[in-house]
Amino acid sequence: MYRALEGLRVLDLSRYVAGPHGTMLLGDHGADVVKVEPPGRGDPARGIDRFLGPPDSVFAMTVNRNKRSLALDLRKPEGLAVLKDLAAQADLMVENFKPGTMEEMGLDYATLSARNPRLILVRISGFGQDGPWAERPAYDAIAQAASGLMDMTGDPDGTPTMVGTIIIDYSTALHAMLGAMIALQAREKTGRGQEVQASLLDGMASMMMTAVPEAVALGRKPTRHGNRDRLIAPSNSFKCGDGEWVHVMTVTDEQFNRLAPLMGRADLLEDPRYATTLPRMQHCRDVEQITRDWIASLPHAEVLEALHQAGIPSSKINSIADLVHSEHMRVRRRVVEVEHPVAGKVPVIAHPLVFSDTPPIEGGRVPVVGGDSDAVLKDWLDMGVEKIDALRRQGVVA
Repeated sequence: MYRALEGLRVLDLSRYVAGPHGTMLLGDHGADVVKVEPPGRGDPARGIDRFLGPPDSVFAMTVNRNKRSLALDLRKPEGLAVLKDLAAQADLMVENFKPGTMEEMGLDYATLSARNPRLILVRISGFGQDGPWAERPAYDAIAQAASGLMDMTGDPDGTPTMVGTIIIDYSTALHAMLGAMIALQAREKTGRGQEVQASLLDGMASMMMTAVPEAVALGRKPTRHGNRDRLIAPSNSFKCGDGEWVHVMTVTDEQFNRLAPLMGRADLLEDPRYATTLPRMQHCRDVEQITRDWIASLPHAEVLEALHQAGIPSSKINSIADLVHSEHMRVRRRVVEVEHPVAGKVPVIAHPLVFSDTPPIEGGRVPVVGGDSDAVLKDWLDMGVEKIDALRRQGVVA
């Protein structure tokens, strides 16, 4: 089957999550993604957990399918020379080193593009390539703290709270790959590549919606509201009579017009405190209590059936097990298996997009460190066996 990105050569120097997840999405669509890793240990993410036993972590398996691994020692001049030769053949190069590292290695964009004007260099960082914070190390939780997301998450009377999963790394991956696709389209018109920068902080700041104008233009301090929405009511999590939790949202007055009689409280629609959005938000605790009492009197299945029939946005607060074993996920084939040479078949979430004509690879393969070194050097550089063996004896390639 034809894959949309077949023929696209991607050199992936990135580690951990943001870069690897982004390049994995390209590999899912047939791009030849070569993951360049240090010999031996490889990407540090390979050692984060060992749920399935060595040599690799589940953490790394979830963001590195449909790639080939080249184990190359970039600390040696011969390794850097090989990397520069590969860059001369690449369409995209993706890196997330500390700002300045690429320049120190002689891999700045001016040098790379002089040899390969069509190359697109995607640079992922915590805080950007410049500015007072640029050289600070950053992971997802640090970006959550720096961006204000952590301050806005959690109970209003509690402490700032992390989101329950890595989220900024994943959103940065999407921003970075969007940038790569834009640069590829621009190259179709100009014939030249360019440098694309994405950072965890910039991406998260762009997702803060009204919080930024509230803080800058109105002088407000948006902060924690727990599971309550800041702008609409009722919109919160409620405990059902059987102990399960549901989340309910009434975004429009029309939705509340259907909720009130469902709760046996059609009288609320005649009360100016609840009839429209703004006063309902001003009296959100009262309207939430009415909703809470109704939901607490019924089992969750009955609550959700009534809400769904009325067209009111709602869901059981699922566990991960609830989600992955749901009929919905099964029908839509959202859980697939990847093949690992040692661990065997490992369940992961499928590519998140659905295409009518050029579907992504379903599942795929996760490489071991250096498992494809010989094949990559032959395919990309037409390097012979003797030259590869010589590099291996020097410890440059593994």
